[in-house]
Amino acid sequence: MIIGKVGLDSSARFTFQSHAHSDHFVSGEIIFATKATKYLSHLRKGGFYKEVDFGERFYIGDFKAKLYPAGHMLGSAGIKLWLDTGTLFYTGDTKWFKLRTAEKSRFPKADFLIIEATFGVPSFTFPSPREAEKKLIAFVEEALDRRKRPVLYVNQTGKAQEVMKILELHGYTVRPSRTMLKVARVYSKFGVTFKNIERDGEVVLRSYRSPRVEDSLSPWELTVSGFGRLKLSNHADFWELVRIVEKVRPEKVFTVYGFAGEFAGILRGLGYEATAVGQNDIIEP
Repeated sequence: MIIGKVGLDSSARFTFQSHAHSDHFVSGEIIFATKATKYLSHLRKGGFYKEVDFGERFYIGDFKAKLYPAGHMLGSAGIKLWLDTGTLFYTGDTKWFKLRTAEKSRFPKADFLIIEATFGVPSFTFPSPREAEKKLIAFVEEALDRRKRPVLYVNQTGKAQEVMKILELHGYTVRPSRTMLKVARVYSKFGVTFKNIERDGEVVLRSYRSPRVEDSLSPWELTVSGFGRLKLSNHADFWELVRIVEKVRPEKVFTVYGFAGEFAGILRGLGYEATAVGQNDIIEP
């Protein structure tokens, strides 16, 4: 989105990048992001990043701004802008519940809200991260009890490290991919360490782009995703998104990504003024 020539996860002269997943990579003269997002992004792309701490007041273009933890992955952030017409908060990809390897999300009050709607319909109702964690460990334990090697398919940046940390806390070793190891080394620079990585780890982690469990005859392979069999998601589900809107208390909501149209319609039914927008739309609150 573009707000007054400032990009929000969109390329512009001055732009904000919410986190280090490649579908949110941007280009610009100056890219504002957290230090962790900068380091993680530099594993795959270049660009001049201006590091900003959570809670720090700064200017992006003509607007005063402040970053808040988004809870989606390490370093992920939402941004609050002070506009002539009021305040605006953009969540980026976000999570209400606390994950083990991401900062706890915070949502400030704002007059306008731009919120992701990846899972913005009621059919996407996930277990809490701790409930999903129990299911993950039960799957691993059953596989190992049967002397089978469990294989988990995960996003290599963010989700893999979350799963690695969960398995470490429960006493299991892991065999991740090279990309996952590179990302884990960056996590360690920010205090999120992993002491369970072994060449012949008990649990194998593969990219979710590899052949999925749905294409496999093995019952010991599992896709860990909001779209997979195990719903350990680093995105907010439908009810988390509703809670975020209630927390921000906006006068107007713009929904983006995923089920943006459907979520905007539901919000209108709840009494909010809500409109779906495209990722690269120019928005004038």
